[in-house]
Amino acid sequence: MTYNLTYEESIQWIRNQSEHKELVKFCYLDTDNLAAAKRFSLSEEFIEVANLLKLNNSPHKLKILDLGCGNGIASYAFASLGHDVSSVDPHLSEDVGLGATARLASTIKNGSIETFQAFAELLPFPDSTFDIVYVRQALHHFYSLPKGLAECSRVLKPKGLLLATREHVVDNDKQLKIFLENHIFHRINGGENAYTLNVYISNFKNSGFKILKNFTAFSTVINHFPTSNIELMDYLFQPLKKILGKKIASVIIKFYPIEILYRYLLSYFYKYPGRLYSFLCIKEKNS
Repeated sequence: MTYNLTYEESIQWIRNQSEHKELVKFCYLDTDNLAAAKRFSLSEEFIEVANLLKLNNSPHKLKILDLGCGNGIASYAFASLGHDVSSVDPHLSEDVGLGATARLASTIKNGSIETFQAFAELLPFPDSTFDIVYVRQALHHFYSLPKGLAECSRVLKPKGLLLATREHVVDNDKQLKIFLENHIFHRINGGENAYTLNVYISNFKNSGFKILKNFTAFSTVINHFPTSNIELMDYLFQPLKKILGKKIASVIIKFYPIEILYRYLLSYFYKYPGRLYSFLCIKEKNS
């Protein structure tokens, strides 16, 4: 059933459904936005993001664009590390949009958050403004993926980094149809989308980016959250324990190559429509 609610209305509706309590938590859509932002800043997902972008080792403040910032949880996390964040979203909502992000800005001590209402396809910034462009589960919401990525490239400094996380991937139109039919937010609000891996990759390259790392569904906790790293490895440990015994299984599970192979095989065989990928890119040339 499709309700055609606004984005804000759809979030409020889901909050009122007891069966979606965990979904609200895992999507950081709590009514208490500051609590959600603090939880995200301490999450395995953001710790991995910070490691990938080397945020903790930066000798100076970085200028970060949080594109499609939503309620500002990532903006808060970046700014809490002392960086200057420009938060962009088309939604002004005081609950789940720029209004919520602006409230978080007042809690920051070292870094900063400044909000801007805009779409990805027309960003209100000069060329070569940012060290990093961060896009969390938002590329698939762009009205035009080529134009949006071209803008990301334009506002990035030479050799600047683009990190796009938790992007929905499908293999074909049939999978896209299945994904949309089963996505609760799409049913009540619309606006969801997904692309094939080749579409993402070709658009990155056409916009002047070199892909440094393509993260598959289980290669990083960024993608397989809310399943933690410990939980993921326990799924392997339990059958090994039954076959080999607890002692031997405990030794095997600690070998890093075993973990890498396990994550590779999970990603290889997991072809669920809308599975999540992430991409770390560097700006090679002007788009």
